[in-house]
Amino acid sequence: MRILLIGEASYLHNTLKKGLIEDGHQVVLMSDGNNWHNSPRDIDLKRDMRWGKLSGLKVLWQLLRHYKCLVGNDIVQIHNYQFVPLKMWWNRHLISFLKRHNRYMVKGCFGDDPVVLDSQAEGVPEYSDTYWDGRPQNVELNKERTAEMNMVPVRHCSGFANRESDALVACLYEYYLCYRSWLSHGKLHYIPLPIEIPEGARAKHIADGRKLKVLVGIQPKRDYLKGAAYIGRLVEQVAKENDGLIEVNTVEGVPYDEYCRMLSETDVLVDQLYSYTPSMNSLAAMARGTVVIGGGEEEFYKFIGEEELRPIINVRPGRDEDNLNTLRRTLTDRKLLEKMSQQSIDFVKKYHDYRKVARQYEHLYERLLAGEFDIY
Repeated sequence: MRILLIGEASYLHNTLKKGLIEDGHQVVLMSDGNNWHNSPRDIDLKRDMRWGKLSGLKVLWQLLRHYKCLVGNDIVQIHNYQFVPLKMWWNRHLISFLKRHNRYMVKGCFGDDPVVLDSQAEGVPEYSDTYWDGRPQNVELNKERTAEMNMVPVRHCSGFANRESDALVACLYEYYLCYRSWLSHGKLHYIPLPIEIPEGARAKHIADGRKLKVLVGIQPKRDYLKGAAYIGRLVEQVAKENDGLIEVNTVEGVPYDEYCRMLSETDVLVDQLYSYTPSMNSLAAMARGTVVIGGGEEEFYKFIGEEELRPIINVRPGRDEDNLNTLRRTLTDRKLLEKMSQQSIDFVKKYHDYRKVARQYEHLYERLLAGEFDIY
C-alpha cells in the first residue's frame, strides 16, 4: 500500500511508520515534529515563528513542493482535526482535497478535541482531567483550553474531519469511550499505541538496601492535564517516611532520546493522575522494565481481555488517602516491584509491540480498501 501519515502525537506516527515499512508498504510522514518532542519526519511542516504571521507560508510551500505525496495514496491518515499547523480554514480545505485525491482517509483520535471535552463534561469516562467525583474539575485551569474547543472554526473543522473520514482510530481506551458515546455506527476502532521495545530489556533487580529511583516526568505547560507533579508530591511524602530508601528526581521537557536513557536508569516513573490506561510515556518506561505510577484501571484490563498482568500502580484523582496508601504499599515492597517490572515488559510485548500494532492498522486499511465497512 501507498500510505501518507500527516501530523504527530508523541511519536505514534513515527513508530507506526517503522512497522508499516518493515511490512513492505510505501510510507511518507509529514509533521511539525509535535512541538518539543521534535520527532523525526520525512517532510517538515514546522512553522518558523521568527517570521511571525508569515510563518505559515513555509508550511504552505512545503505542501506545494510535495504535492505528489498528497495525492494518489491508498490511505491518508491524519492525527487530529488540526493536522497541519495552520488555521482551521486551511485544515478543512486540506481534508476536502485529501478526500478527493486519495482512496481512503483515516482520522486519529489521539488527543484533545471537542468530542473528548464534551464527553468528559458528561462524565464519560467516569473521571478525567476535567471531571471527577460527579462534577467538573480544574475549571479555572481549563478555561483557555475549553474556550478554544468551543470556538466556531474549531467545532466546524473537528466535526467536518470526523464526518469526512472513512474510519476513526482511538489510541487510548479513554478516547474510545468518548467517541463511542458520540458515534453510533461502525466507523470507530480501537488500536493500541505502538512502541519499540529495546533489545535485551529485562526486569529491574531492586536489591534491599539500595535506593529506589523514582522519576517524575513533567510536560512543559501541560502538567495540569497530566497531574504528574501532584503524584510526585505524594511520592515525596512516602520518601520522607522511608528516609534514605527512595530517591525522587523531577525533570521537565527533556528531549525524547535523553528521556528514554533516564527511563532505563529509573525503577519507577510517575506519569499521569487522570488516565485510565498507560500513555506513550508510560509504555516507553514499561518497555524498559520501569514500573509506572499512572493509569491501570480494571475496566481497561477487562476491555482488552487481560486477566493476569497488572503492571501499573493505579492512581485516581480525588482519592488522596487511597493513592497515598497505594504508594506506601507498593514503593516499599521490593519483591512486588520486581514482579511488576517483569509484567511491564510482558504487557508491552503482548499489546504494544510496534510490529503487532502496525499489523492491526494494516488490517483496518485492507478492510477499507476491500469495501468491508458500511461507514455511513
